[in-house]
Parts: sequence; C-alpha cells; structure tokens
Amino acid sequence: MKKFILCITLSIMMVLSLIPQVTFAAETDVEAASNGVITGFAEMETSDYYYEGNPAEDELTLNLPDTLSVYVDGSSTATEIPVSWEAIEDYDNTDFYFYSMKPVWGGDYTLSPELSEIMDVPWITVYKQEPENEEIEPMLTEEEIEPVYTEEEGPVDPENYEEGSIEAFANTVKSIFVEEVYAATVAENTAAIYNYLTQRMGLNTAAACGVMTNINAESGMASNNLQNTYNKSIGLSDSEYTSRVDSGKYTKFTSDSAGYGLCQWTSSGRKSNLLSYAKSQNKSIGDLTMQLEFFNKELQSSYQSVYTTLKSVPNNATGAYIAAAEMCMCYEIPANTVATAASRGKTCLSNYYKTYSGTSASATGTSFISLCGYTYPTAVKNGKGMDVKGYAISNYNVTSITGKIINSSGSAVYSKTISTSSTATKLSQLDSYMKFSKLSNGTYTYQVTAKDSSGKSVTVSHKFKVSSSGSTTKTLGFASIGGSTQAAQPAEEVSEPATDNSGASSTQTDTSATAKKAYSGTYPKIPKRGYFRKGDKGTQVKNLQKLLNWCGCPVSTGGKYGPATIKAVKKLQKKLGIKQDGKFGNKTLKKVKALRM
Repeated sequence: MKKFILCITLSIMMVLSLIPQVTFAAETDVEAASNGVITGFAEMETSDYYYEGNPAEDELTLNLPDTLSVYVDGSSTATEIPVSWEAIEDYDNTDFYFYSMKPVWGGDYTLSPELSEIMDVPWITVYKQEPENEEIEPMLTEEEIEPVYTEEEGPVDPENYEEGSIEAFANTVKSIFVEEVYAATVAENTAAIYNYLTQRMGLNTAAACGVMTNINAESGMASNNLQNTYNKSIGLSDSEYTSRVDSGKYTKFTSDSAGYGLCQWTSSGRKSNLLSYAKSQNKSIGDLTMQLEFFNKELQSSYQSVYTTLKSVPNNATGAYIAAAEMCMCYEIPANTVATAASRGKTCLSNYYKTYSGTSASATGTSFISLCGYTYPTAVKNGKGMDVKGYAISNYNVTSITGKIINSSGSAVYSKTISTSSTATKLSQLDSYMKFSKLSNGTYTYQVTAKDSSGKSVTVSHKFKVSSSGSTTKTLGFASIGGSTQAAQPAEEVSEPATDNSGASSTQTDTSATAKKAYSGTYPKIPKRGYFRKGDKGTQVKNLQKLLNWCGCPVSTGGKYGPATIKAVKKLQKKLGIKQDGKFGNKTLKKVKALRM
C-alpha cells in the first residue's frame, strides 16, 4: 500500500513539475505566432471606400479593415494580423480625388524581400465622394411632388416621409438626382477623354489609362474643377469661378495659385497659356475638348520626355504602370512625388487599365525596371557639361544606379554606383560624378545601368563626341524594360508593337488583299468610336454591326454588343489575320478601313 501511495505521489509531483513547462511552451507558441516574415497575402475582399468633406487621415481610415490575412514563413495557412492604414501620398498637403492607403503592421513582422510593396501588398483606394451641387435646383416643387414607388416597398407618401416634411422628401429626391447627374457627367467625360487620347493623340490603351489615372486623381474627370481648398478661400463654386473667368469679372486666374481643370494647372505660366489658348479657340476656360487639346500641345512643347514615353510604352500592364508613374513624376509633380507615382501606377492597373484592356491587370510575381525621361549627349563642346536627368522606375525597389563615361579604348574614364532604395530614383544623383566638361576631344560612350531588388536590370548606352563644336543633348521619354542590354534608340525611332486598343498583341500578316475579294456592296458608315466590348449599346454599335455584315460576318443590328456580336468580331479578326479577342479596337478598325471599295 505504501509503495502504491508513493507511486501515486511521485506521479502527481511529476505532473505538477510539468505544469510550468507546459505554460511556458504555450506562451512560446503564442510569441512565435506574432513574429515572422510575411511571404504572401490572402485574397482581399474588394470593396469601394469613399470619403466626404476634408477628414483627417486617421478619420478617413476608420472604416478600413483592422486586420489583414497573411501567410507567414511560407505557411499555406493564413494568419490574421492587426494593421492600421496610412496614405501613400502626402495626405496633409495634397488635395486629390483618390488616395491609396497601404497597411502598416507591427515590427514583429517583416515583408519578404521577394515581394514587392507595390505589386504584392494589398492597397486600398479611397475615393472622394463629390458633395451635392447646390447650384442644381430641386427636381420637384411642393406642387409637383407625387408618391414615389419602389418594387419592394410600394408607394411612399411624402407627407409621412421620414421626418414628416415635404422639404425632407424633396431634398432626398434632389440628392439622388444630383448623384445621378454627377455620375453621368463623370462617365461621359471619361469616355470622351479616352477617345481623345486614343484616337486624336494615337496613344495605346496602356498609355491612355496612365494619363486618365492622373486626371482622375487631380480633378475627378471634371474640366471645370477648381481645387477644393480654393472653393472656400475664394468663395466660388466650380461653375461660378469658371463663368467669372470667362466673362473677365475674375481677373486673378493666372495669379491665384489655385489648381484648375482636368490636370489642375496651377502655376502662373501654365494657367496663362491655358487662358490664352481658350481665348484663341473662343472656348470657355472649362471646356473639356479645349483642355484636352491644350494638354496635347503642352506635352509636345514642354514635356517631350513624357510625350515620348506615352507614345512608346508597350500596350500591357507594365506600360500602363510606367505611363501613370511618369505622368505623375514628370508632368503633375505633386508633393511626395515618388510615393504618389507608385500609388498611381498601381491604381492604374486595378482601375482603368483593367477596365479598358479587358484583361487581368494583376502583376503579382512579375517585375520590371525602366529608365524614363533621361538625357543623353550626342555631341559635347570641349569644356562644357551636361545635366544628368531622368528616373529609374521599378515596381520593386531600385537598389542601385551606375553611370559611366567610357572612352574609345573601352576604359571607364568616370564611373559611379549609387545605392538606393526607392521605386523611382532620380538619375541626377549621378550628375556631379559624370564630368563631361573635363573630357578631352574624342569619341565616348555614356552608359547608365539600374538594378532592382528583384534582380532585374536595365542598361542604355549612347555614343557621343567631344570637340570644339557645339553641344547637343536629347531627352528620351522611355528607354526599355529591365533585362534588355541593347542601346536605346532615340524616341522617334522607338517602334511600337502592333496591338489592338484592347491591349492584345496582333500578328503582322496582311490578309486584306485576299479578304477584299469577298466583300461587295456600299461600304457602310464607319463607327465613330475605335473601341467596343461586351455590354456596349447604342447607335455606334449598330454602325459596327452593319460594318460586320458588310464584311461577311452576319449579325443582327439591334445595337447591343453581346455574345453574337463578339462571335462576329472574332470571325472578322480571323479573316484579317489578327488576334481573335472579340474586342473591336483601333487595330481592327484600321484593317477594315483598308478594305473600303
């Protein structure tokens, strides 16, 4: 019996002695769970977030998720971690129509170096909710009000509506009306801007979407938009300001430093040019088409590197990102420029490019690096220098930039590598090390290499001569995408891949000569638009359907771009020897125009 009791006692003591260890082990597991390297993110539920007025940044983020699902240390099981959110842009000193918010987690977690903060980390875009336009009169008066019917609830009696007043009912109806009018205006302007950029300026879809992302951020697609903070300080609404500038009653347009219009032109010089151009065209300062034409002229005359970038980027997600980023960095130039450029590049992919290309804009797991807007010499006068300008852009961090001046024997006369850690790095950091003014007469090669954290690099080389003659330099808008080590060509020599405006690559086979024999009859009215896709309706779709019938691809002319029309377009594209994506874009239209009898 004593032995039995002794055994029981020893067993209890052993169990008790293990209790602290078990407790400690549990604490260790909890601690381990709160540390680690984030190696992936679970798919986030998409939702549209809006804000009204001018909230503080911490107020704006109150409705955003307070946790994020991540994969830690390669685990296939998602872990919820607490996060807060902060604006990529300089929130306190900017006045945009959307802000990109990135998650911020505790110091116990680090992001895997194999992931890109831009492409892999989920950001949330918060859009400005446009306030009611008080200039629009109430849609109904007390005498005109009739009961409103809804399918679910039946008639609503305005006498008993909510707070029991006809005024409350009228204001609600007015609010709904204003929202619909504003939404319609944005949609119409967006369509008009896209058409102008692609058809009048000849930009591909990727470039157009990069421009549109910046315009939307700056003005919400409103050509008469006055910078919101100036509505209060000047005491005028957007339309009042526009009207008074047009009539000459407001004389401080060029000197008030208020951002105005699609691109929020702000400086005295740019606003003076805008006003002069509007007057020369006999148009309102807020006219949409006039502003687009001014934008086009301004790009070509004063922002050539941006223009050549937009004309030469590839028609894919990479091109869209580069176009949006360089438009921000080299044309809009807001505060916190580099971070804001990254924000607009990513927003472009998830918004306009995804919509207009009709393809998935996800770039997770891919990386690219490019040189944009940089200067290079073609001739240098002895004793004269050259300013090094431009950017290295990547969706991962640019880790280094190297500049070299190489003599005819292949030796580097000057060479400098600078370590960086940013999605966009100014090449001007090389300026003081590239001593062009110290070079003796002869032939040299100017070379720039940029590398990013994904391991990709891009190198461009340009030969130039140093002599007693004059100096000439050129600015190249877009060089090339990471991986290529070929010398970049001058902007006017950069060729674009043949693409449909839907974003799909096409072959170069010209089958129009053989296809033309199959068509007969009067050539139909050409659609005024150069891009159609599923869901479009209206007269222009009817024109397209008539054109398809003329081309021997029968389809009804009901004016809706549905499955039957998509099938007919694919049949036509097959005849023309181009990509069969069912989206009627500028490339398809151009081929069809060549068949005109």
